[in-house]
Amino acid sequence: GFSALGGVFTAAMAQRFAAAITNVRGEIEQLETSFTVLLRSKSAADKMLADMKQYAITTPLELDGIARAGQTMLGFGIAAEKVLPILKQIGDVSMGDAGKFQSLTLAFSQMSATGHLMGQDLLQMINAGFNPLMEISEITGKSLGELKKEMEKGAISVEMVENAFISATSEGGKFHGMLEKQGQGIKGLQA
Repeated sequence: GFSALGGVFTAAMAQRFAAAITNVRGEIEQLETSFTVLLRSKSAADKMLADMKQYAITTPLELDGIARAGQTMLGFGIAAEKVLPILKQIGDVSMGDAGKFQSLTLAFSQMSATGHLMGQDLLQMINAGFNPLMEISEITGKSLGELKKEMEKGAISVEMVENAFISATSEGGKFHGMLEKQGQGIKGLQA
C-alpha cells in the first residue's frame, strides 16, 4: 500500500505545481496587458517585461515587485526608456529590500510628476535609506542646510535627484553594484 500512497502524494504535488505555473502565467498575462496599455504598444511591453525578467533573475528582487515599480513610474509619466535604468539604480539603493524598493520608486515617481524635490518625497527617500541631498551636497559642495533652503524654494530639480541616484550607484558610489553582488551571493547559495 506504500507505493500507492507515494503516487497520491506526487499527484497532489504535481497538481499544486501546475496550479502555481498557471498562476504565474496568469500574472504574466496581466502584466503584459497592463504594460501594453501603459506603453500603448505590445512590442514595447514585451521588451520591457523581458528586460524586467532578466533583471529579476540576476537580483534578489522579484519580478512582480519590479513590474509594480515600473507600472508606478509609467503611471506618473516617466518616459519608458528611463524606467529600467532608474529601477536598477533604485534597486541598488534599496539593497534588495522590496519595501524600500517600492517606497523609493513611489517617492521618485511623485517627485518626477511634481517636477522638483519636495519635503515629503525627500522624507520618504530618507526613510527608505537614501538621502539624495547628501549626494547632491557631495557633487556640488553645497551644505545640506543650503540645499534644504533651495528645496523649499523648489530649486532641487528632478535632474539633480536623478544625478544623485546615478552618482550613488556608479563606480565609486556607495551603492555601486549592490544587487549584482547580492545576486551572485544568492546564485552561489543555489548552486
